[in-house]
Amino acid sequence: MTEKFLLDTSYLIALEFKRDQAHQLAVRSWRELSRSRPSLVVTSHIFDEVVTFFNSRDRHGKAVEIGNRLLYDSTVEFVKVDRSLLDQIGRASCRERV
Repeated sequence: MTEKFLLDTSYLIALEFKRDQAHQLAVRSWRELSRSRPSLVVTSHIFDEVVTFFNSRDRHGKAVEIGNRLLYDSTVEFVKVDRSLLDQIGRASCRERV
């Protein structure tokens, strides 16, 4: 079974935003991660946050570039977060607390 890695907002921003304090660490991490060719996952919430981050800094072209990569790259699984998924997560987290 292929390992899955969730690409979270802070990681994606650090990877793409050269002025981010964690940029170099994210780039090194990405090089190492990409060698193992894991299955990558991004949620619609993370997508929205990353695109909004770049748009809010007048980096529309970068927002479009990253958005397109996340949506259309065959190595990235895009998971739409909807009410049903949130309900499942809520039920699972309640079971774990018991």
